[in-house]
Amino acid sequence: MLKRVFLLLCLLFPLAAHGALDLNGITMTASVNKTSLTTEDELTLTVTVDGAAGDFMPQLPSLPAFNVYARSTAKQINNFHAVSTFEYIMLPRFPGKAVIGPITLEYGNKTYKTDPITVTVYRAGSAPQTTSSAKTASGTSAAASAPRKAAPAQAPADMPPLERDLYNLAARNGDKDYFMVAAVSNKNPYVNQTVTLGVRFYYSRPFVDNAPYTDPTISNLFMESVSTSEGRQTIDGKTYGYIERRYAVSGVTAGQAQAGAASVKYVPAGSVRLSVFDRMFAAVSQEAQTVKSNTVTLNVRSTPANGRPKSFYGAVGSGYSISASLDRDEVEAGEAVNLTVNVNGPGNLKPTSDLKLPSLPGFKVYDVASSAGTVPNNGELKSYKIFKTVIVPVSSGTYTVPALSWSYFDPAAKAYRTIRTKPLEIKVTPSTKADTGFDFGAQTDLGSGFRQLGQDIRYLKSDLARDDVTFLAKLANLNIVSYLFAALLLAAGVFALLDKQTLAGRRTLARARAQLKNAWTEEAVADALSAYIHVRYGVHTASLPLRDISAALKKRGCPADLIKRFETLWQRLDAARFAPVDLQGQGTEELARQTAELMKDMDKGGRA
Repeated sequence: MLKRVFLLLCLLFPLAAHGALDLNGITMTASVNKTSLTTEDELTLTVTVDGAAGDFMPQLPSLPAFNVYARSTAKQINNFHAVSTFEYIMLPRFPGKAVIGPITLEYGNKTYKTDPITVTVYRAGSAPQTTSSAKTASGTSAAASAPRKAAPAQAPADMPPLERDLYNLAARNGDKDYFMVAAVSNKNPYVNQTVTLGVRFYYSRPFVDNAPYTDPTISNLFMESVSTSEGRQTIDGKTYGYIERRYAVSGVTAGQAQAGAASVKYVPAGSVRLSVFDRMFAAVSQEAQTVKSNTVTLNVRSTPANGRPKSFYGAVGSGYSISASLDRDEVEAGEAVNLTVNVNGPGNLKPTSDLKLPSLPGFKVYDVASSAGTVPNNGELKSYKIFKTVIVPVSSGTYTVPALSWSYFDPAAKAYRTIRTKPLEIKVTPSTKADTGFDFGAQTDLGSGFRQLGQDIRYLKSDLARDDVTFLAKLANLNIVSYLFAALLLAAGVFALLDKQTLAGRRTLARARAQLKNAWTEEAVADALSAYIHVRYGVHTASLPLRDISAALKKRGCPADLIKRFETLWQRLDAARFAPVDLQGQGTEELARQTAELMKDMDKGGRA
C-alpha cells in the first residue's frame, strides 16, 4: 500500500500533464518500409498517432494477404505533446498485389482513418532451366558426364530494379555464411533526382548481437537514411536472413558518383566460447570479422537546357504540389503581411534553389527565407520546402498577389512541368496611425549640454522590485521541499527495483492474456505467444526455426524447463495450424490455457 502511495506521488506531475493535453489536432498516418517484396520477405507497417494521450490501440483492417507475427508500441511525450508509434511486422502469404486498407482509431468521440497502401508481392526466385548438352561419343550428354553447379535462382523479371538486383547479387554468394550486397534503383539519374540505395547484410548462421554497422561512403552524392527492415532468401537450398538498410541518394553535380562499401563487423555465435566471468560482464575477446558490400557507381546527368523555364530551381521528379497563403487578407497601409509558399513532393528538396518572387506593385517586398525537411514514406523519401517573406502595402486599395510559378523536370516524360499557386487578394485600408512627429524643443534639459528626449522602456508595473516576498516565494526557498521530493523519488526507485514483476511486464502479460481470450483459432494463439516472446525476449519467432528460437531464449536467460515447455507447445501449435481444415479448432481452449500458463511462468522466472 505504501509503495503505491509513493508511486502515485511521483506520477502526479506526468498525469497532470497528460490531462492538460488538447484533444484537437490529432493526426494518424500509416506507412510501410517497402512496397515491393518477395514471399520470403518481411513487411514492416508503422502507424503514427500524433497528439493523442492515454491508452489506445489502432484497429487494423482485415489482412488476408499477410500474417502479423510481431507488434511493438512506443510512446513519447515532449513538452506536453504526445506521439505514439505502433509497429507491425508481417509475412506475405501469397504473391500478387495486396492492399492494406484504412487503419482506424476511435478517440475522443471521433474516428480517424489512414489512407490505404498498395504492396506488390513477388514469388521468390527460381533457378533458370538449363538446355540439354550435345551427346558425347559414348551416348551420354556432356552435362551428365561432368557434374556442374546449378545456376543460382533469379529474381522475377518484372520486379523493380532495386529488389531484382539485390536478389540476384545475393544469389551469387550462396557458398558464404556472411556477405553484403548493394544496389540502386537507377544508375543514370539526373542531378537532384532521388534514387534509392539498398544495402543488405546476409547471414546463414547466428552472430553475436553487437555487430557494428558502418554506412557507405559517398562521392558526389547527397545521402539520407530512410528505413531498416529484415527478410529471408533461399540460395542453393540454404536459407539466409538479411538486414536491409535503405538510403535516399541524389547526385550533386553532373558526372560520375559513387556509393562506397558499407561494412559490418561481426563475431559468429558458434565460434564464441565465453567463461563464466566473460558471460557475466558480456566481454567478448574473440577477433571480429568484417564483410563489405560492393561499390555502386552512378552516372549523374544534367537536366536539358532546351526548354528550361526561369521558374526551374532544380527539382527533379513527379507529383509535386504547391500552395500559397497570407496570414491575413485585410490590413491597413504600412502593416506587414506574411506570405508563405509550400512545395511538397518526392525526393529531396533541400539542394534546390530558393523561390524568386516576381515584382509586386504596391508592396515593399523583403527577402525570402526558406526551410526544408524530409519524411520517410513507404520505403522512399518525401520532402517539403517552405518559403516565407514579408510584404508591406504602401497605400490603400485592393491588391492581388499573382499566381507564383514553380517548375520541375519530370524524368519519365523527359520534360519540364510548371505548377502555380492560386492568386491571393488582399484589401488594404488607409492607415489610422497619425504621425505626430517628435518635439525636440519640448524635452527636459538635463544640464551639461544633455537633453532628455524620451524613455525607451515603459514599465507596466512600478512595484516589481518591492521588498515584500509572497508566501509561495518563501516556500520555494525552503530546501526541505527539494529534499522531500528527492526522498520520494528514491523510495519509489527502491520499491520498483525490489518488485520482481515490473509494471511493464504486467502490462505485456495483460495484453497477451487479452489476446488469448479473443483467440478463436490456433493461429491466433500462436500470434499471441509470438508477440509475447518478441516483447519479453526480443526474439522474432517467425523468422527463425525452432532450434534457433530455443538458442536465442537460452542466450537471453530463459530457464531450460521453460524452453522445453515452449518447444512442446510451439510444435503443437504448428501441427494445429497446418492441420487439415476439418481438424482445426479442436483443442484451441486447451492450447490457449497452456500458453497463458507458460507466459505467466516466463514472466516470473525467465530473465530478459
